[in-house]
Amino acid sequence: MVTSAKITVLGAGSYGTALAICLARNGHKTLLWGRDADQVNDMISARENTKYLPDCPFPESLQPISDLTEAVKASDNILVVVPSHAFVDMLKHIQPMLRSD
Repeated sequence: MVTSAKITVLGAGSYGTALAICLARNGHKTLLWGRDADQVNDMISARENTKYLPDCPFPESLQPISDLTEAVKASDNILVVVPSHAFVDMLKHIQPMLRSD
């Protein structure tokens, strides 16, 4: 279970993964959320995103996660990196999950 993180990246494609790696390399405790639980489990096991960004290992401060509610509630900052056609729906979906601060 995740208790807190500085940043959550929503979207575990190549761009979201690259941003999450960059943030983690720069000292930020980072969660990388993906909608496909099997893919997230693979990322946890391999410590990299073999599907969208192979050969780029995850820093220790990067944690993949498939539970959207937990990922949103755990972080101080949310970075939404989903395809443009899904952006508005994602914002509507996470709005009730956002912390008051």
